[in-house]
Amino acid sequence: MEIKLLALDLDGTVLRTDNTLAPEVKDSIKQAIDGGIEVAVASGRPFSSMPKDVLAIDGISWVVASNGAAIYKNGVRAHSDTLSEADVLRVLDLTKEHDLIWEAFLEGETCTDKRYYDDPTKYGCSEAYVGYVRGSRGCCADMRGYIRRNRKNLDSIEFVSTDKALRESLWGMLERELPNVYITSSSKNFVELMNGTATKANALKRLCGLLDINIKNTAAAGNADNDADMLALAGLGAAVSNATPACLRAADKVIPSNDEGGVRELIKFLL
Repeated sequence: MEIKLLALDLDGTVLRTDNTLAPEVKDSIKQAIDGGIEVAVASGRPFSSMPKDVLAIDGISWVVASNGAAIYKNGVRAHSDTLSEADVLRVLDLTKEHDLIWEAFLEGETCTDKRYYDDPTKYGCSEAYVGYVRGSRGCCADMRGYIRRNRKNLDSIEFVSTDKALRESLWGMLERELPNVYITSSSKNFVELMNGTATKANALKRLCGLLDINIKNTAAAGNADNDADMLALAGLGAAVSNATPACLRAADKVIPSNDEGGVRELIKFLL
């Protein structure tokens, strides 16, 4: 098949574990663009925290942010799919008995619990991402209050917990109680909540419509649960070898890990 659109996840896929972009991967993305492939970023990150060295690659125009809750073209928001006010309030009510570390994505910006901002590693963040956390987020001591005040305009909300049993219990409960909310995870300690239609797969469909590209002529690469639906939908879904089981199951092809230049190998294959 001829691939006309390539959607790339960032963390754990394009970026190395130390949160950097390998020069050879950057060069391969340029080669894909020069070869006539539209390359789009498809990340769980809000737009404000996208890596500048990725966005600076000439030819990258489209960015899917916040797991599909927002789509940007050349830095301008072209599509929004925010949480409903009713669902935000219901999430707060259902979780009120738990002292969770919350984050909120609002109009491309992130606000996080001051406890997480002050000591990200305490909540499972790797040392390599501490600078990213502090450089890409504002913080608030009362995140539940922040979420309540901004309940009409939130791209997504998420909580962070190193307690696996608690994460799984709350995930199951929220999934049962909130049929119109999409719940996923881009990292093992995160539980992320968005509008039910705000997925990377739906964002890929929208890009195909905007670019007049058949979904069969797309490829996508990812590493986490929040990438699985996009990989399953794409004409060719590629999971890096360090991907989660759900992501690997959804993939047509397994490529080397993010630290071994897997995206570079995928692009060589496509070209």
